[in-house]
Amino acid sequence: MIVKVLTMDMGKCPRDANKMLFTFESEKLSNGIARVSLVLKCPVCNYRVVVERLEASRDKDGNILIRRFFTESKPG
Repeated sequence: MIVKVLTMDMGKCPRDANKMLFTFESEKLSNGIARVSLVLKCPVCNYRVVVERLEASRDKDGNILIRRFFTESKPG
């Protein structure tokens, strides 16, 4: 299940120059991992860039593991 919450405008879409929206997407995967993605998304063409992703899971001892992934910015 994915839940999206629109929060604020963040720049322009590289495809069609419409305003990009900053969204949060959360999902629970079948392997027990919970994932939250911070995404810039164009509401017109659905172009999206994942800015950051958090994944939470449990190890074999029951400890909670949180992994944080970032998207590298491209040189302009």
